[in-house]
Amino acid sequence: MRKRFYEGNIVPDGNTIFVFGSNPEGRHGAGAAKIARLQFGAQYGVGEGLTGNAYALPTKDLRVTENYGYRSIPKDKIIESIKKLYQTALEHPDKAFKIAYRNTDKPSLNGYTGFEMIDMFNEAGPIPENIIFSKEWFDSGKLI
Repeated sequence: MRKRFYEGNIVPDGNTIFVFGSNPEGRHGAGAAKIARLQFGAQYGVGEGLTGNAYALPTKDLRVTENYGYRSIPKDKIIESIKKLYQTALEHPDKAFKIAYRNTDKPSLNGYTGFEMIDMFNEAGPIPENIIFSKEWFDSGKLI
């Protein structure tokens, strides 16, 4: 079991990468995406990958209007994007990639609950040591 987690809000510093749920369009206008843009240097228009001290993880497609776009990106596609995140984390071992999800049983803006997101992070393969989850996720007992 992993022993590293963060508590409270993620704050900018030179070693922290803020990993947030994004959309393929890179319109970082609400929730953690807005924080990523305003505080961590996420570049507007970049829907996936590392910009500034932020990492955009696509979890919601804004072009899908049905059901407010909830669950508009299938789990298998999110898992593929998490694998890319893991590879980026391995390429930057000096950085702490802090995952900006704290909810567990309630859905995020993407329509998936925190427990469902935890399952996707687990299914993506071995979690690099510098991927840091919230205390809420750590305490859930679902991370492997």
